[in-house]
Amino acid sequence: MKKTIILLLFAVVNVAFAQSGKIYLKNAKFNVGKPNTYVYEPPQGLAIEDNAKANFLYITPNDFSSDISPLKKSGKRFEFTAKVPVSVRVILVTINDSQKIADSNNEKGYSVLLKTQNDIELGKSLIDEIYVRSNGGYFFRLKSDPKQEDLIAEYDAIFAKYPKLRDDIVALEYLYKKKSINKEQGEKDLLAFADKCVKRDTEEYLTTAYYIYSSNNDTQDQATKLRKEISEKYPANRIDKMDFIRKFYDQTDKTEASILESINTFRTKYNDTSKRSLNYFYSNLIPIYLDKGDLKKAIEIEPYLTTPADSYNNFAWGQSGGDLTMPVKDIDFAAKVSKRSLDILEAKRKECYTPDYNDKFNMFADTYALLLYKQGKYEEAFKYQSGVKALNGLDAGGKERYLAMLDKVKSKDEVKAYIEDEINKGNTSPVFLAKLKEIYIEKKLPMAEYDAIQQKTELLAQENKNKDLLEKFGTKNAIDFTLKNLEGKETKLSDYKGKVVVLDFWATWCGPCKASFPKMQHLVTKYKDKDVAFLFVNTWENGKEEDVLKKVTSYITEKKFDFNVVFDSKTEVVTNYKIQAIPTRIVIDKTGNILAYDNSNTDLGAIIDEQLK
Repeated sequence: MKKTIILLLFAVVNVAFAQSGKIYLKNAKFNVGKPNTYVYEPPQGLAIEDNAKANFLYITPNDFSSDISPLKKSGKRFEFTAKVPVSVRVILVTINDSQKIADSNNEKGYSVLLKTQNDIELGKSLIDEIYVRSNGGYFFRLKSDPKQEDLIAEYDAIFAKYPKLRDDIVALEYLYKKKSINKEQGEKDLLAFADKCVKRDTEEYLTTAYYIYSSNNDTQDQATKLRKEISEKYPANRIDKMDFIRKFYDQTDKTEASILESINTFRTKYNDTSKRSLNYFYSNLIPIYLDKGDLKKAIEIEPYLTTPADSYNNFAWGQSGGDLTMPVKDIDFAAKVSKRSLDILEAKRKECYTPDYNDKFNMFADTYALLLYKQGKYEEAFKYQSGVKALNGLDAGGKERYLAMLDKVKSKDEVKAYIEDEINKGNTSPVFLAKLKEIYIEKKLPMAEYDAIQQKTELLAQENKNKDLLEKFGTKNAIDFTLKNLEGKETKLSDYKGKVVVLDFWATWCGPCKASFPKMQHLVTKYKDKDVAFLFVNTWENGKEEDVLKKVTSYITEKKFDFNVVFDSKTEVVTNYKIQAIPTRIVIDKTGNILAYDNSNTDLGAIIDEQLK
């Protein structure tokens, strides 16, 4: 057994350093808290552009962070300099130029251990390397989808060589992974670890113990007692700091003045001026400036935001109406804000390509193209929507918007060819068929030919939809539920049989959810006297039930939305419907069968109208 463990450890170290190219510290000793120079040796035969940069990921006690550093050529090698926080033990690196990831080390990334001066430090660095590497897929689009059992085996190999680390804070992620495999034993191990943390009696260990105790129903008293002790010993502790942020988020009547006051209190009380922390506050301030039409003030706070482009796009998409027909109150301002999101993205790309560039471009350009279309700038709108199409970024609604723009700037033959190409790929919609029929009539083509296409595509579309629904939900039958609404009355889904029902899963912290609500209100009003019911299922909300009720009620009242909100307090409905992200909307027909689902509200009106015929 001992021999096997040693071999496993060798395998762990080997994974970290079995790299086609090489990245390593230039100096043998890592200078903690200071800039360090790294050497990059590309794989043989790989050409590296002059503008290439090192893109590196690392873990701090609170979060993941990433940064970039320019490469400087040094003979056949390259060098880059980077400074990371004192707590960092390992960095994961890819080499990017302005267009792509130039070297991802065969989609694994380059792991560089920083602290290796003794066995304990080396062991801790190896443990952090597992954690950073296993998350590289999410942050850097690397091949990283390891099984929990395999990761646990890697941890066990390291702990076998460095047994003292089992009681170190670095073991926490390992314990949570074990809990994911065996919940009952995992909880016991975590509570035992928490008891050891209390004995270590430092702020970091006490805080860890508190979070473990507070997540277990049987140790709430211990958590309360420990929370009081931490607050008394460490006035600027992380628990109180996060509680301050949480309470800030729960405020529904935020104003510019109240947010600025919260920022000042936060900076003073917790001495925290990091962008990551301040972003919690400034991300709530930027929509207020944009609602007032003050882009200048919004731009001034961009340095305090981690993703200002996302904030601009969320606002612009909310203003756009989400489809081709909804009017826009101040379209010129909305378009200017949307363009700002693209400008920021493009400036970032010129600095260094990021793995999420295509996804961001697709979202931002789709919004901007829609606004340009509504401004009557059809050529420019088509250019941006074509860019999304080139990156395979068009969803069902995006394809319909592309069709509308194509119809404005190209010939009927080109429009017909596009529709037929999509149909041949198995993609269709009532909008596609309606436009194709219009072309057949206008060009006096044989209608029998169109009828055959329509019949074939509708049949195929239904087959694909049924298959998709079964894969998603396991059944077409909507799962019944009973939830309380804003007035505390029980609302049962099955009571709405005989009506078309729209379920809208949302939370107050979800920006895209709230951005879609003006369009949803339009739909609620449009179908108010029809056989249609909308249930806005509040889920994944933070806080006690009474606090959530107060928060949601204040928000809905303040925004004057005429919504029937129901509360999925135990997250049973969102789990039963296998919701993975919000907003998600599900349409149910009059007999209780699921018709459709998506993360936008683009096609809801068309789907509902079809059911009301």
